[in-house]
Amino acid sequence: MAGIQDGGLDNDTLQHLRSRATELLFKEDWREYVAVCSRIIDAASSGDDRRVLCSTLAHRADARARLGDAAGGLADCDAALAAKPAHPGALLSKGALLRGLGRYAAAADCFRAAALASGGSGAAEETRELTEQCRRLEAQARSGAVDLSEWVLAGFAGKFPDLAEYVGPVEVRRSPHGGRGLFAVKNVEAGATLIIAKAAAIGRGVIPDAADSEEKMFVWKDFVGKVLEAAEKCPKTAALIYTLSTGEERQDELVVPDMAIFRNETEIDILSDGISASRAMGTQEAVHVDRILKVLDVNCLTEDAPAADVLGNNGVVNCGVGLWVLPSFINHSCHPNARRTHIGDHAIVHASRDIKAGEEITFPYFDVLVPVSKRREAAKAWGFECKCDRCRFEAEDSILRQEILKSENDLASGGDTGAVVVRLEEKMRKSVLKERQKAFLRASFWSAYSSLYDSDKLVRKWGRRVPSEALVAESVADAVGGNESVLKAMLRGSRDGNGCGNRLEVEDKVVRIGRATYGKLVKRHAMRDLFRLTLDATNKINI
Repeated sequence: MAGIQDGGLDNDTLQHLRSRATELLFKEDWREYVAVCSRIIDAASSGDDRRVLCSTLAHRADARARLGDAAGGLADCDAALAAKPAHPGALLSKGALLRGLGRYAAAADCFRAAALASGGSGAAEETRELTEQCRRLEAQARSGAVDLSEWVLAGFAGKFPDLAEYVGPVEVRRSPHGGRGLFAVKNVEAGATLIIAKAAAIGRGVIPDAADSEEKMFVWKDFVGKVLEAAEKCPKTAALIYTLSTGEERQDELVVPDMAIFRNETEIDILSDGISASRAMGTQEAVHVDRILKVLDVNCLTEDAPAADVLGNNGVVNCGVGLWVLPSFINHSCHPNARRTHIGDHAIVHASRDIKAGEEITFPYFDVLVPVSKRREAAKAWGFECKCDRCRFEAEDSILRQEILKSENDLASGGDTGAVVVRLEEKMRKSVLKERQKAFLRASFWSAYSSLYDSDKLVRKWGRRVPSEALVAESVADAVGGNESVLKAMLRGSRDGNGCGNRLEVEDKVVRIGRATYGKLVKRHAMRDLFRLTLDATNKINI
């Protein structure tokens, strides 16, 4: 390579810097790598060596992307393309940066231009694949439509599917129950995707003993470190975290954020204080560590929560905690209407039953298939009092409250589960309750119903005096939305079609609860494989 002259570096110095850059690349010391690239760029600029200048700018852009400096990386790419408009390396680097920012259409344009600049080489074929990938992600980011059928049918083999972040027909508003919440802005049918969010950070581990608090603390500390690092690298990430409550503000102090901050629709992302992301990256402030720690205490989500499913971890990881910012605005309800699925670093929130425009989106923070007394204890441990319609119904009727307490005591003392269920069903018939109210009570005593249906002896003894398993499962799904244990009961109970209708009606009910549980992640033919996660192969029905 010819030496850089006219104020540039001589060949030996340039070679030394390039060797040093290669060494730092293998060490992944990105800050020092940027510094070395800067020296080469300065020399190439003064020496007017466009080839070295453009390639080194592209390399520095990649390193800046690793450091979370997307604005600096894009500036390097633009400088390289100003010097050489069709430079393949700069086009690829810019495409990767734009893809990481969720600007898939612009990224696809860069990859397409890089493919044309590369001619017929193997690199051109790779960039064409990247172009198609960005087109798919752009369509997904606009519609929220996800099809994981092939991945599910392949047994979750290979890497996690590519997912685009998506914000559906939702917005943050003040909640009538206090604070803020997430609300539907139009009618949403069960199974429809509401949000696809990538975690700011995730901590995961394998803990043989679920009671091992020391191992859990190790996972937590690792997670906190990742969140702080993400906030330090990216001002937009920090700004998103700062929209969340610390748990110490007064309810009227909480600001309702502009939904634009959660979307990647504009060339310059607008932060909550009106400062553009690119400007913020140039004047980055130190992160507020204490504030972020308080945010994490009250906003983290666990992957093994009652309202969550995890696909693709193959049972290896059993402890996962993360921060998904927009889903963190979703409040609790014992009569929830949403559920989430974790795939890699993404959380997909879907409607677990039909949601009306203006209705608040909720999912359970704890197990809600228990009586109101236990739910109130759980809510107290979380630091709030649940005032959902289900809790009010079960707590406000004194006669009903006595019946619930008696049933709880009978179960706790080892009484006949079947007798408790029969008495509860008779009480509901005599009280002339609405179907929704019956669903609430059946959900509260779901463990009793499950125990009855799991026992051939109890079914023979009490089966004629209680509704069919499929009918109860359908009723409970109306109370709590999708749920794997409820889906299992529906699958098992619908084999004989008793109380479910004809074959097509049975199929429709099973699929409906399946959609409520897993969302519309797969096509109908692939749902059987998801059902196998819920029901043993010997018990499954054909859909």
